Amino acid sequence: MKQFSPKFLHRGIRLQLTISLIFVFFTLPFMVVFMAVTYQANVKVIETQSNQFIEKSVPATMRSTEQLLTPIVNSVKVAAALMQASPDHFREASSASYLYEMVASSESVHSAYAAYEDGSFRHVRRAFQDKPVFNKPIPSGTKIIDRFIDARKAGKAAPLVDAYRFHAQWGHVLTEDAGPASFDPRARSWYQNASKQKGLLVSDVYPFASSGMLGITITAPIVSNGRFVGVFGVDLTLQALSKYLASNRVTPNSLTIVADESGGIIAHPDPSQGGVQHGGGLAQNRLIKLDDERVLAALAERLKTRQDRLKFVVGSNATEYIASFSPFPKDFGKPWEVLILTPTDDFAGDLKQTNQRLLVLGVIVFALQLALIYYLSRTLSRPIEQLARDVSRIRRFKFDETSPVQSNVTEIRHLSRAVQLLTETLRSFTAYVPRELVQQLIATGHSSKLGMESKYLTLFFADIEGFTHLSETEPSLQLLTQVSTYFATLNAAIEASQGTIDKYIGDAVMAFWGAPNPIEAHPYHACVAAVRAQRRMAVLNQAWELGKLPHLKVRIGIHSDAVLVGNVGTTDRMSYTVMGDGVNIASRLEGINKELGTSMCVSHMVFREVGDRLWLRPIDTVAIKGHSTEIVVYELLGIRDGDAEVGASDADIRRCDLTGTAHAEYLRNNFSVALQHYGALLAEFPHDKVAQRMAEKCRLRLAGA
Repeated sequence: MKQFSPKFLHRGIRLQLTISLIFVFFTLPFMVVFMAVTYQANVKVIETQSNQFIEKSVPATMRSTEQLLTPIVNSVKVAAALMQASPDHFREASSASYLYEMVASSESVHSAYAAYEDGSFRHVRRAFQDKPVFNKPIPSGTKIIDRFIDARKAGKAAPLVDAYRFHAQWGHVLTEDAGPASFDPRARSWYQNASKQKGLLVSDVYPFASSGMLGITITAPIVSNGRFVGVFGVDLTLQALSKYLASNRVTPNSLTIVADESGGIIAHPDPSQGGVQHGGGLAQNRLIKLDDERVLAALAERLKTRQDRLKFVVGSNATEYIASFSPFPKDFGKPWEVLILTPTDDFAGDLKQTNQRLLVLGVIVFALQLALIYYLSRTLSRPIEQLARDVSRIRRFKFDETSPVQSNVTEIRHLSRAVQLLTETLRSFTAYVPRELVQQLIATGHSSKLGMESKYLTLFFADIEGFTHLSETEPSLQLLTQVSTYFATLNAAIEASQGTIDKYIGDAVMAFWGAPNPIEAHPYHACVAAVRAQRRMAVLNQAWELGKLPHLKVRIGIHSDAVLVGNVGTTDRMSYTVMGDGVNIASRLEGINKELGTSMCVSHMVFREVGDRLWLRPIDTVAIKGHSTEIVVYELLGIRDGDAEVGASDADIRRCDLTGTAHAEYLRNNFSVALQHYGALLAEFPHDKVAQRMAEKCRLRLAGA
């Protein structure tokens, strides 16, 4: 057999041959595909079975809810029709038997009643021993209570009376009692809500005043001969629905809950979970407040995925559940939904165990094959991984962290030398060009060729006011430290807003937005950078003041315009920059801050593009050197839709409003009115230099007139 010679090893093993050997001798891809297909098929069976169970259970739950409500709704309709035909029917004592029959018709009916517009009230309800009447316990053995308030008999001489009868069974009166009527049905929400409706109204869940139990009220407004007479209503508890949910589970370990659109519980298999103690009474509980990790996990997964049919895992045993949120049909009339939580083990526990065993076996085989592949391919993978790490470090310009890669694979050796050459080339390149610009040029694929193109960009100029004087009076090392901090602050704000720093001119910074990477609404991003830089400089100036160091007042000018952008210079030495009249305007806007007493000025082009997202106030039209026309200048005070750091204060917002009103009058040549508005601005902000300047201009215009 031919032996490998050192010369052969020096030549190295071909990468193509190595990859071919791996794929020829190992059948890993086939095994993975086979296991994946089998596993997914089993999962599909589980999902199909679970969906079939749930799809059968949801309509059944909805039908049960409708069967609970429909007879009561029909009874309310019949009673409403009776009251409409004979408005005074429920004022008669004999009508109490009619109301009793409605209460006795279903264990879910809590009470039935008729309320009149004059305050009369006929009421029959179930009795509860712990709920006194007139602050007295009700007679022992009371099952039914009927009550009548007759407002027709009330007057100045006859007070309104609330009369009660206590029945052991209907017709067997244990005792009667009466007292002053303090109850007015017309003040109740069920009466007021029903009086505004044209048809039946089903309320939300609330506690009944007569028992404290939770339930809903079905009411109907009564209109007879075009006149509103009153309201007929039935109070309905939801215990029967809770019993249905408890006895009709989808699977032995499933949970079904009926809830409203806001997460309030309508019915729960455990009736005690439907309410919660609040303010000394019972209030409707909410899904999010249940002490049930299954429900909470389902709600969280629904919020994350925005899906109504989902899977999730919960509990220390990592039990997998299927959750289904199914809304009631629109014709049901209430925005309720059915939540069903079912562990998948209830559907296909054995099949799932088979899947798990298949997965474990596959993992074992996979691990063995990985060990063999690692043993045979480590001479290939290790150098490739190191080269990948080196390329990543180069992209982040961490040149000192790269190192030559040693490998017997010919292609890898060539690639390693290329990476080292790239490292040294970029190291030299970034010694002359800002790293941020190089990164952007690499990311966008721009070639380093001479040439410019016209683009609509936003230009940004910033410098330090009075820097020449500071450089003459302050210690150079101290000032250098402050200026370095100033540059770092501006750089961070500009880069955070996706801006490109063009150059530093002494203490000035020039930047632009929209190249080399296109940016939507780039005037807005430039303004965000400006405000953020100013706010951070204000914090720095406060700290410097404590250290008795001079303030660095920054002035900024921003303008959007079509300019030339690209590489200029020679093939041996070039610069990526912008040129054009827009650059001069941005520079002039920065300088004009000194004349206007402002710190951030923007042009009308910026106002036109993104003015609705900024807090701007118009200052004046100013002449620009080299231009025959004047431009409108605005002061930038904050960002309308930005974070707290760049938002405007109440005072700045007020200044914007007052200045806008005054400037509008100034543009209409209403100088006397404008002067009044600028005067009002100065009354609130006496040191506002913009207002001072424009007020003086108004006076001069009036004097000239």
